[in-house]
Amino acid sequence: MRTVVMTAAMIAAAAGLTACTEEQAYCVDLAGYAASAVNVDPQKPADYVKILDDAKKLQDSAPKEVKDDWAAIVAFAEKAQKAGTDRVQLARLSKETGAVTTAYQQIASHAKDSCKVDVPALN
Repeated sequence: MRTVVMTAAMIAAAAGLTACTEEQAYCVDLAGYAASAVNVDPQKPADYVKILDDAKKLQDSAPKEVKDDWAAIVAFAEKAQKAGTDRVQLARLSKETGAVTTAYQQIASHAKDSCKVDVPALN
């Protein structure tokens, strides 16, 4: 019985370390994203294409608190990529920036609180 209890304790400790490592990995990736997203204008849907790959990576590794927010950013960036230089499509997308801005603000707040990372502010 003692072996079972010790094994269970070791598994629980390992799971805690894994979660910590995943959070740390997300924070490191987030810091890299913050550096590359400096020139992204949230009012220009075409600018979201610049961060699409990083946003996908962050969506995959994001903690549950911001996973849906990253999904909103990725979806918007993918639409922007698909629109390309089509002004009509980009104008339609610009109507969605409110929801994307809200998601981004949630991500920024979580980044500061949980990762001690400042992501670029939205203008």
